Amino acid sequence: MFIRLIILFIFIFTNGCSSINLKNEPASNDIIFLKAKSFLDNNKFEKAKSNFLQILDSEKGSELALLSHLYLGYSYYGLKNYDESIYNFNYYSMFSKDIMKIEDSQFMKSKCVYKMTLPFKNDQTQTFLAISTIQEFLDNFPTSKYGYEINTMITSLRNKISKKYYETGRLYMKMKSYNAAKYYFDLVIDDYYDTKYYNEAKISYIFNYILMDDYEGAVIYYNENKDSFDFEAKEEANYILSKYKHKIGLSGYYRLYR
Repeated sequence: MFIRLIILFIFIFTNGCSSINLKNEPASNDIIFLKAKSFLDNNKFEKAKSNFLQILDSEKGSELALLSHLYLGYSYYGLKNYDESIYNFNYYSMFSKDIMKIEDSQFMKSKCVYKMTLPFKNDQTQTFLAISTIQEFLDNFPTSKYGYEINTMITSLRNKISKKYYETGRLYMKMKSYNAAKYYFDLVIDDYYDTKYYNEAKISYIFNYILMDDYEGAVIYYNENKDSFDFEAKEEANYILSKYKHKIGLSGYYRLYR
């Protein structure tokens, strides 16, 4: 009986030590990855980032490390760190052979560059870069499942640039720099015909002639281009040509400075 108790004690002690050792062993990278992915799925981006970085610190060149770059890109996107996000999406795309996930990563890169653009009053260099990047995505994935979102982003960016040019033209009108105003309205009319400022620029072009005391020039411009005006723009143009035939008056100044 005493011997049996000793054997039982040794068995419990041995198994107890084994359990303790298992608890003290560091988690495998597979487990860390699953935990990081769970954090990401629950929008705990900082915790997800830390765990994916932990994997990358200890594992290089494996499929798990490559996937960690992809999801690290998502984590940084959630944290609004778009530069780091782009780096990780590009890294994944460069070395991955999974075309579907490459499409996902390049779409997310497009979203990053879109988010990095500035309001229209600021310099629009980043906006031009974003359009180029997003267009490259469309060229690489012409039938992408993200086609609607990508085209929506491009439309938004083109509207932003056309608004920049349009408002710059209006500013020059206020400054009585009428030729400069024409230049910026022409940019909108020639290059951004698919934006909502296209017709606005043509109407302002007519008003610009009137401010120059060149009513005849306003009429000629309208007659030469009226077929390209939509219905509302035609009505507005005819109203301007009728209202300000002799002088702009208070209502004209209100239009100019509104």
